[in-house]
Amino acid sequence: MKKRLAASLLVFVLSSGASFAGQGDGPSALVRTEAMKHRAVSETLVIYGVVGVDPRSALNVTLPRRGQVLRLMVTAGQIVGRKTPLLEFATGPADAQAFETARNNVAFARSELQRTESLVAQKMATRAQLASAHKTLADAEGTLRTQERIGAGRTSEVVYAPFAGVVTLLGVKPGDRVQAGAPLLQLSRRGEYRIELGVEPEDVAKVKPGMPVGLSPVSRGGKKTEGAIAEVHAIVNARTRLVDVVARVTGKESAMLMPGMQVQGVITLAAAKSWTVPRPAVLRDARGAYIFQAVHGRARRVDVTTGTENDGFISIRGGFDPRQKVVVLGNYELHDGMAVREGSR
Repeated sequence: MKKRLAASLLVFVLSSGASFAGQGDGPSALVRTEAMKHRAVSETLVIYGVVGVDPRSALNVTLPRRGQVLRLMVTAGQIVGRKTPLLEFATGPADAQAFETARNNVAFARSELQRTESLVAQKMATRAQLASAHKTLADAEGTLRTQERIGAGRTSEVVYAPFAGVVTLLGVKPGDRVQAGAPLLQLSRRGEYRIELGVEPEDVAKVKPGMPVGLSPVSRGGKKTEGAIAEVHAIVNARTRLVDVVARVTGKESAMLMPGMQVQGVITLAAAKSWTVPRPAVLRDARGAYIFQAVHGRARRVDVTTGTENDGFISIRGGFDPRQKVVVLGNYELHDGMAVREGSR
């Protein structure tokens, strides 16, 4: 009986030792590994800003005469088509009187010209007087044409949108009396936007006009819109303490944006080849960033310096061996020199 028990214990010990053969003392850890990749990594800069109207696509609707706003037919933010009625405007009394005066002056100048022509025919007026009468009529007609161009002869007028767009600003309300040339409302073409972004002063030297920038709403995810850097300012904005950078987006790319929207911008600064590992492969402790490589069945800790992260991969520098695989799962359980077993964990 004692011999059989001893034999069983010997078999158990031998079989246990076989399971750790080649792995040294202590248990082994089941890990998953991946090969390191030498790939192009783009350095990016993440910034934030607000979508605004491109002033080159905006029009201040004005009238060249004084008067009163009778009715507003649109609201701020409303989308309008070409020839959509915007407001009704009544000509002011002073401008209406100026038109009547100009029309009366033309009638009087014509009658005076006819009278002078009759006197010249009777040898009772000179050619100089006739020329003066012609000039007086021409001046009066010019003044009347000016009054007609500014619409002073119209008692009231409905103003229509000159193009399809968005009402981005209302400067008046019904009943307001306005001066000639005062902005009544602002109309902007849809899809032509100016995105004002803020860059930290120490990063602004990296940003150049023409660089591509991916834009997405801060409030929700979704597909990014592609734009380009149009302006890089040279002073710090006193309000934001950042340097203003302007991006522009036009056409179909602007469909998801609207004025006033807060956006995140990602500027691609440069691309360079670098050794990369999946993001989960990089761990950190008091000594800094590190990875584990599986070398001959054992975990080897390698301290690294991390760089740019793209698409779930992060660039690293350090004393690693790029021919050896890096541990991407199970690495939290490891310590330097620990035995590892690769599997589909």
